[in-house]
Parts: sequence; C-alpha cells; structure tokens
Amino acid sequence: MLKNISKLKDLVSKQYIFKYLLSVLLVTCIIFAFTYSHLENLEKENTNSNTSQTTEEENTNENSTPTDTDTQLEEQVDTEVTTPETPSTEIKTETKTTPPKTTPDPVVIPETTPEPEDIPVTPEYPSATVAFYGDNQSDTDEEDINHQRVVTYILNSNANPVFNVGDIMEDGTQESLNRFNTVTATLRASRTFYAALGNNDRVVGDSTTPSQLFLDNFTFPNNERWYSINYGNLHMVVLDSAFASGSQTQLNWLANDLQSANSQNRITGVMFHHPTFASTISSYLVNYGVDFVVSGHIHSYGHSVSNGINYFTLSGQSAIGYMVARIYESKVAITAYNTNNGLIESVEFNER
Repeated sequence: MLKNISKLKDLVSKQYIFKYLLSVLLVTCIIFAFTYSHLENLEKENTNSNTSQTTEEENTNENSTPTDTDTQLEEQVDTEVTTPETPSTEIKTETKTTPPKTTPDPVVIPETTPEPEDIPVTPEYPSATVAFYGDNQSDTDEEDINHQRVVTYILNSNANPVFNVGDIMEDGTQESLNRFNTVTATLRASRTFYAALGNNDRVVGDSTTPSQLFLDNFTFPNNERWYSINYGNLHMVVLDSAFASGSQTQLNWLANDLQSANSQNRITGVMFHHPTFASTISSYLVNYGVDFVVSGHIHSYGHSVSNGINYFTLSGQSAIGYMVARIYESKVAITAYNTNNGLIESVEFNER
C-alpha cells in the first residue's frame, strides 16, 4: 500500500513538472509570436512611411510642373464644387539668368608724375619738373612777404629742384642772408636748391668779390660759382656772370661741359644772373646746342628766341614771379607766372 502511494506521488510530481514545463513553453511561444508580430508591424509602418514620403515628393514634383491632364481635372473640380471665393495667391518663380562671363575692364590708375630717378624718359611723362625764380633780395619785412608768397607758390607746384638766378642777398649783408634763410627754410629742407651769384651777393663795400657768406651758406658742385647738374633729362649749367664774366677759365670749363655726353644727350639749359652775359657766350650756346637760357637782374619778365634758343628773364622785387619747366624726352614746356600766381605765358619748344 505504501509503495502504491509512493508511486502515485511520483506520478503526480512528474505530471506537475510536465504541466509546468508545458506552461513555460506555451508562454514563451506566445511572447515570441507577439514580438514577431510587433516587429513586423513596425517594419510595415516604416515601409509605409517611406512610401508616403516618396509619394509626397512625387506629388510635389508633379504639382510643381502641372501637366495638361492635371489642369483639366482642376478645372473640372472647380466647376463641380462651389467654394467661397478667396483671393488667389500667385507664386512667381524668378529664373535667375547667369550673365555670360566677360573680361573685366582694366583698372584705370590716375596718372601721377613719379620722381625723376624712378621714371624712364618717355614722350608722355616729364622726367623733371623744375622751378626758377630770383632777385628776392630783402632788407624789409614787406620784401620778405613778397618772397614768401612766391616760395609758397613754388612749393605748391611740387617742382624739384629749384633754381635761383641770383641776388639772394641785399648788398651781401648777414641780415639779408638771415632773411633769405628764414623765408626759404621749408623750401630748402624739402627741395634740392641751386643758385647763381648775383651782383648783390658780394662782399659789403666790394662789388668785385663774391660774398663768402653766400659760398659758406650753400654746398654746390665744382667751385660753387660755375657748375652743372643732371636731373632727369635735364642738364642744367649755372654760371657766374657777376664776378667772372671775363674769366677764360670759366669759358673753357663751359666749352668742355657743353660738349660732354651729359649735355649732348639731354635737354640743356644755362642759367646766370645778367641777361647781357648771353652775348659773351652766344657762340658756345649756339654751337653746342643749348636749348634755353634763364637770367634775372632786370626785375621784369621777358622772353625771346634767337638762333633757336629760348631766352627768359625773370621778374624780381617788388613783384617777384617764377617759372616752371617740365622736361620731356625731346621737348621743354615752360609756364611763367607773375607775383600773384597769374599766368604770364606757356611756351613749348622741341630740342634743337
């Protein structure tokens, strides 16, 4: 009996375990089926979503470019369905047309006059722009004002270098030299300055001797009394007509200088104080191809032409004027101004 009861218990126990395992298996299958169904639905939703997006894009593209059939359907719907009128909003699509590429216009740079050292000699640009004035001698404040006015004009002209035809002092006094230095301080600091000896630039009380004050005040080439310089296409000769008009040494030097390559290959100008000195050196001027001559002394402006040479005399105190010369490859353009900066004349001449 006991054995039968024990067997029955074992059987019941085994059946219980079997039912438990069967229940677990059933639950597992249900969970698996549910999970699979859920995943399948998600996949379908994703597929439908992608299909919907594609369809919307296609519809958008089709709507952006309506066909004739679409237009007819829209007209038919409008006929069958009555809706409240609303203002139509018309969307305009601007078509941007890219203009054909063209070569841009070249940039136009305003012409400027470069420094003579940096620019080649050409017919279009002056290689040098120089100024001339003189007879500014002063021993009064009023004469200093006259002098200062012309110095300001020359500074504004941007001419460089600046040449003075002489008589920078009044009777060779230190006071008149001091007046000159005061008025021309800015000019000589910003421009190259050259001067010829005038008869007033003398030792006080001695009309035959140049003032040492003058010679010590400047540093010019050669012996500072007669010399020459090159600037751009200009060869400028400065002579002493006040104290060496009869000097054979000066004349020999002049002949050699005018025959040099520096002179022969450039526009050549000659400057001295007394206009009458031109008669003493006229053969040198003509034979060696001088282009123009500048002098002063008579305190009034004058211009003449002889043997192809242009001769200029400049005005001085109490109505100092000035002259600007632009030096080109084969010509000179000269403009003369009065004491009020008014135009006297403009002259242009070719190299002889």
